[in-house]
Amino acid sequence: MFRSLINAIGTHLVPFTNPRVVCPPGIIPKGSGKPIIVASVMRSGTHLAIDLLLNNFPELAKKPLYVDADQLFRNQANREQYINNGLQIGSCVVKTHFPQAAPENMRATIEKLVNESHVILLRRPVDQTLRSTQSWGLVNDIDLYKEKVDEFFEYWSAVSNDVLEVNFDELTDREKFPVIVQKISRLTGLKATSKTCYPVNPKKIVTMIATKLATRIFGKRAPVINTGIRSGMTQH
Repeated sequence: MFRSLINAIGTHLVPFTNPRVVCPPGIIPKGSGKPIIVASVMRSGTHLAIDLLLNNFPELAKKPLYVDADQLFRNQANREQYINNGLQIGSCVVKTHFPQAAPENMRATIEKLVNESHVILLRRPVDQTLRSTQSWGLVNDIDLYKEKVDEFFEYWSAVSNDVLEVNFDELTDREKFPVIVQKISRLTGLKATSKTCYPVNPKKIVTMIATKLATRIFGKRAPVINTGIRSGMTQH
């Protein structure tokens, strides 16, 4: 009951889709340099990786905190502006799922973004992402799901050379996590904080809820940025 109440508050009163957190509805955050794409199958640690970037690389914590490319480029005007260099995406965090499944009129736009970005490609065993995605009620055809996951990795193996692959367990292991921070620093040239900021422990329910609400209310000014969506669940 308590968790359901908190999720209801997060959905209706302080949603994660607000202009302090994500573009759209927020505007594209300003900044020079290359965007950093977090490319993932859903439930692969997407928001763990986003939070790693925002908490450990202060230059990336902007208003809004990240760009949802799949949502941004569903708008035809945004696609046309970006292709014609009328819309600039500089150094910021960008999220995308299944770009290879985008409609034909979006693909050139996505590929231009990829060519102008660093890419962090998340990997998690397909049986784990399937189980987690099923818990959200988002999978009806298991074979089709696995086919789309295969297509996702085939796409990223061909589309960019500027890629750092990160396994889900590296985002959840306290010894491996700082190594990933160092690798991202080398990939991007960004300076990490002197002290590594680890993900919020999902078992600490009160802390998890507090950090999510603070992030949605204060955005980049939150003491610890936690962009996760549902309370009490493994971030995706």
